[in-house]
Amino acid sequence: MYIREPEREIIVLDQVDVLVAGAGVSGCAAAMAAARTGARTLLVERAGALGGVATMGLMANIGNLFMDQQGRFVIEGIAREVVQRLVMRGAASDKWASPEVPGCVIDSEQLRVLLIEMLREAGVTVLTHVLATRPVLAETSTPQQRVVQGAFVETKVGRQAILAKQLVDTTGEADLASQAGAPMQWATGTASLEFKMARVDLEALYQHFRQRPETFPVGMDHVKGFAEFERNWVERGIFFFPHGGGRKWDLIQRAIEQGEFERDRGIFHGLDAAGLYGLKGQDSVIVNANFWDITSLKAPELSAAELGAQEICYYVADFFRRQIPGFARAYIVQLASDLGVRTSRAIEGAATLTSGHLTSPHPVYFDDVIGCAPARTRFVESGHFVHAHTFDIPYGLMVPKEVENLLVASGKSAPTEPHGLVRGMSNCMVLGQAAGTAAALAAAQDVIPRKLDIRLLQRTLVEQGAFLGNAERLQALKIDA
Repeated sequence: MYIREPEREIIVLDQVDVLVAGAGVSGCAAAMAAARTGARTLLVERAGALGGVATMGLMANIGNLFMDQQGRFVIEGIAREVVQRLVMRGAASDKWASPEVPGCVIDSEQLRVLLIEMLREAGVTVLTHVLATRPVLAETSTPQQRVVQGAFVETKVGRQAILAKQLVDTTGEADLASQAGAPMQWATGTASLEFKMARVDLEALYQHFRQRPETFPVGMDHVKGFAEFERNWVERGIFFFPHGGGRKWDLIQRAIEQGEFERDRGIFHGLDAAGLYGLKGQDSVIVNANFWDITSLKAPELSAAELGAQEICYYVADFFRRQIPGFARAYIVQLASDLGVRTSRAIEGAATLTSGHLTSPHPVYFDDVIGCAPARTRFVESGHFVHAHTFDIPYGLMVPKEVENLLVASGKSAPTEPHGLVRGMSNCMVLGQAAGTAAALAAAQDVIPRKLDIRLLQRTLVEQGAFLGNAERLQALKIDA
């Protein structure tokens, strides 16, 4: 059944050079970069806080893809700046910069405030509780080639419009690209709802494994084994028990065998995942221990899963209190208010990354490189998780087919095979910085992003501190700073 919406005039809330929709870490990086490049920039966010999955989703762990196997930084720019400033605030360990550290554990509440500061410093206007619903398309647009001129937004006073020369979609599920009619891909993925427990004795849990090092899971979630886990806790103050490690933890698996805990419960599975992230000096820990399958982005399905997951968090927490060392006095102090959707909808782009690119035994280069990341390797074969070389992230990964004046900068929305190959927070900030810079340059030159001078973009990114390769690589691209 359908109803027809009455035709009406929509108030134009603002006119800007660059509009960024979605204030997760990729959106914040995009807005900062656009403003730093000279664009009048507006960032809109559907919720009341910044940071997305990193803050409202309680994913208090920025995966350490900053360094290659040898400890050389291969992700710089805004992504590294965010971590450095968290360290300065005491919201991350000052010893995080080691290839032994699987993820930079952070205080996600402080990240919310840091992002406010950085956006304010850059001169970005930020609007919260403003949902970007669909793009404003030029009247001359055709189904074959659509030209974006801004976005319609829903606010507390009703529907309004924001006009923009360039639009950056960092919604996480490519909402605006989809509404613009860009060709899309779908991959059934998983989502999780994380929670925080307080009054946790992390030292007691460490001592449990210290007395039983053979029970610590090996080679999971970028953690090689107990020795590495111990050094990170004792020397660096980082508590990182690998996500999925509970599947190899005898204590949890024995409880499942004895009927004291369920691995699967209704539509939820993987309740034994047991990812745990904390910092020394705090008595709290983030727990990542549930999955459900994302087969649709329709409201009824997502709502049922999200609400059910909140109940599941208490089921897992109750088991932890009864069975896990250090948790006897613990209790839930916070449930994530944002879903951790791993993969779902992605654009078809001007370029595609494959698993072969990411796992190549040799460096992978693209002429339109806008960032790098360490190439991946299988731990069971090499004893490492990353190579001593990188693969390039191409600009075309953010340029959707059949739509102009729109860039898509969330790693989850990027066209990769399989989906989600660049969805980590560090990669998302690399994409965000590149998209924001590209949007600002395109707005200034009055060109569509597809036609932007790639060398100009690359030179600007290098000037902003982004890493696009070593000196020899920059010289080969003719963009050496």
